Amino acid sequence: MKPEVTVERWGGNAPDADPRRRRVLVLPGARYGAQLPGLHWPLRALALQGWQVWAASWDLSAIPGRAERRVIVETAIDLAIDEMAGDPHLIVAKSAGTLAAGWAADHSVPAVWTTPLLDDEECVGHIARASAPALLVAGSRDHTWDDTGAERAGKRVARIEGADHGWETGDWRTELDALRQLTCAVEDFATGLDA
Repeated sequence: MKPEVTVERWGGNAPDADPRRRRVLVLPGARYGAQLPGLHWPLRALALQGWQVWAASWDLSAIPGRAERRVIVETAIDLAIDEMAGDPHLIVAKSAGTLAAGWAADHSVPAVWTTPLLDDEECVGHIARASAPALLVAGSRDHTWDDTGAERAGKRVARIEGADHGWETGDWRTELDALRQLTCAVEDFATGLDA
């Protein structure tokens, strides 16, 4: 059974965002939605920069295979394009959302790949062949991170000390600092797209 996939304008958007110039599509993790801190704070920073944020939602926990998950992610992108009335100008994806790397490469869309699936050869290959700018950002304890895959991808990298795949460290103080570093990395990347 396929999970329900929805795409809608994110609730934290600024009222004056210009969707013709700055549309960002958020592709969450299998069970990590845009309301959770590792996506919420970077999205809030982008909204404050004037981006109009659109977020997909799904629960992929019952879908075990990455090939099946990739099809669902690409279905969400098609739905988002219809909802947004155009392609995104930026993708921010977490974990399973990084299965959109092939689409991003094919359409030359810049991307922030948070907690990317660098243990997936196909995903790494798509990230590597993309001509648009990309940022790979993850914690130093992220189980899907692979140094060799990151090197092969050849994109900008931000590693955050102590954080795991869910942006947790086991201490709220260091978790807040990890989220600050993550948010700064995403904001700096997006700012650089305007340069």
